[in-house]
Amino acid sequence: MSKDFDFTTQYTLDKPFFEECYDQTSRPSTFPRSYLKAMFFLIFGGIVVQFKLLPSSYLGWFFIVLSVVEVLNVYFHRAWWVWRQTYSTGSGSKVTFHVDDSGVRYESPANSRRIAWDKIDQVQQGDLGIVFHMGKQRQYVSQSCLNDEVIAFIVKQHQAPEK
Repeated sequence: MSKDFDFTTQYTLDKPFFEECYDQTSRPSTFPRSYLKAMFFLIFGGIVVQFKLLPSSYLGWFFIVLSVVEVLNVYFHRAWWVWRQTYSTGSGSKVTFHVDDSGVRYESPANSRRIAWDKIDQVQQGDLGIVFHMGKQRQYVSQSCLNDEVIAFIVKQHQAPEK
């Protein structure tokens, strides 16, 4: 491949993209770790109500209800995240994705972001897209808008500095 690689494409931020993005970048919740906060709230609320540690048991019942809300948060996390993204201000807008020798760039009406190749810790290629890992952050791009040449270039660029 030549040294002057340049690729630009566009995709739309819509519900199918958000669902694919969540499925490819989220970490699966594990029992009981995901529910530890809910269990703590339930136990704390139960102790406050059972042993009448306060003159009013409202605080205990508050924590019991909060534990139920936390369980619902863990259980419906995907649906809630996709819904928030679908009704956000950026939903429906076009994103221009640009790949060149210096890195990748995302541009939308709301914001733009440039990621240099040396800032990317890992490139993870999945079945449906590519995930760029930068510390604890993850950035996703769907393979539906990329061709094989671009995918090979991205993988090669990430491997080049490690040699």
